[in-house]
Amino acid sequence: MEVVLLPQQTFFNLPEEKRQKVLQVAMEEFARNTYENASLSRIVNKLNIAKGSMYQYFLDKKDLYKYVVQSVYKQKRQYLQPVWYKHSQDFYQLLSAYYRSSWQYAQEHPVHHRVIANFWNSRDAEMRQEILREKKMRNIEFFDQLEQAMARGQVTRELNPEAAWFVYHAVGRALADNFLEVPAEVSQHEEFINSVLHTVRLGLEPRKGNIQ
Repeated sequence: MEVVLLPQQTFFNLPEEKRQKVLQVAMEEFARNTYENASLSRIVNKLNIAKGSMYQYFLDKKDLYKYVVQSVYKQKRQYLQPVWYKHSQDFYQLLSAYYRSSWQYAQEHPVHHRVIANFWNSRDAEMRQEILREKKMRNIEFFDQLEQAMARGQVTRELNPEAAWFVYHAVGRALADNFLEVPAEVSQHEEFINSVLHTVRLGLEPRKGNIQ
């Protein structure tokens, strides 16, 4: 597994307020741009510091970017963790609660949400392995829940787990983004989530004996 770089000790020697300022300005830059389009020069200019000073805190833009993404994901995972425990016995309730909480997180933390969205949208080859590493971590978490749902008879074992993950991930991102761009009442969003999950649960193909 790739070793994830951490900030230099000089960064941690900074006063808390200054560390948070660096993190916030970097988050705003990565929220507006994917990794490949983000500019370290814009970050240091907004901070009003020399680029050389930033290199005392982080080895390069990639090092800074990883730190920002890890910080955002850590907060999001803490925010969503209770969902996994509360609804662990019902796969569909878990998905509904997870999607709803993800949308709420995106509303409450729009900058963080855009950092994560741009993380997944990045096509820079330099970041590809980091993206895949994070995806693998989330795969394991999802596959564990999927296997338990199969064992309980809630999900058919005919499913391809990788295809199920693809649908889960794509639907989750779309559900969060859909109502951020078009504001809606919570009840309206929850109703739409349940309609989407109903479609996912039943599938599109007519059931045997119920063909129109």
